[in-house]
Amino acid sequence: MPAMRTGDVATMTTRPRTGWWSGFTNLFRKELAAWTRTRSWWVQPLVWLMVLVGPMTLPLYLMRDLFASETTGVFEMAREMFFSFGALATSIGAVLIMHGSVVTERQSGTAAWVLSKPVARSAMLAAKLVANALALLVAAFVLPSVVAYALLSLERGAALPLAPFVAALGLSALNLLFYLVLTLAFGAVVRIRGVVLSVPLALLLAGDLLVSLLARGAEFSPLLLPRFVPFVAAGGALPTALPVVATVAWCVALMAAATIVFGREDL
Repeated sequence: MPAMRTGDVATMTTRPRTGWWSGFTNLFRKELAAWTRTRSWWVQPLVWLMVLVGPMTLPLYLMRDLFASETTGVFEMAREMFFSFGALATSIGAVLIMHGSVVTERQSGTAAWVLSKPVARSAMLAAKLVANALALLVAAFVLPSVVAYALLSLERGAALPLAPFVAALGLSALNLLFYLVLTLAFGAVVRIRGVVLSVPLALLLAGDLLVSLLARGAEFSPLLLPRFVPFVAAGGALPTALPVVATVAWCVALMAAATIVFGREDL
């Protein structure tokens, strides 16, 4: 058996070996506590309820006569508002919530301190993603969706078909997940907070323009998901599964790239 060199001993004592998920549980609890141990646990759901369900009150109640004269009708307009605006608003919320998650900790030195423990950098990124994704899905989807489903069912005079409603929510949630991952990935490799915020927002807000420029290439991106959401909610079949598969692939690729770059960076 070869003798262990002095440098090897020093390396073992100064840099404890950690696995890919070392420290994930504690980091996940820390990230989730920012939601559950603050006012966010009740403020966020109420905010999303007003943001997502509030516009529905225009065709359903406040301006019913005006919307009733439209060819689409009150019910269709209310459903369109909830799903179309919801896909956009929740994605913007994901970017705003996630953009400072890594950058702030790097600038304050918190990230370096946390990673001086037996904690893997991959676990740190994964904990931020899972905790914020879970919290956002609960806050921005559960309560608003229940209320929206009840209002639409009352307007329709019967229970809304559940499968299309849930399928549309699933597409919207996948769209939200992509922007969470994209923003987290930028935060892991870029130190400028403005860049981390502006690039995902620019991609999000320029979606329609990019779809027209990319043509068929848009099917290999998440850009079509917001268009599919209201269509599926109305009971239509998914035109193509390519954007769904592509979005999942993009999420995996972005997380892998961010983990590799962040793992090599000197904090």
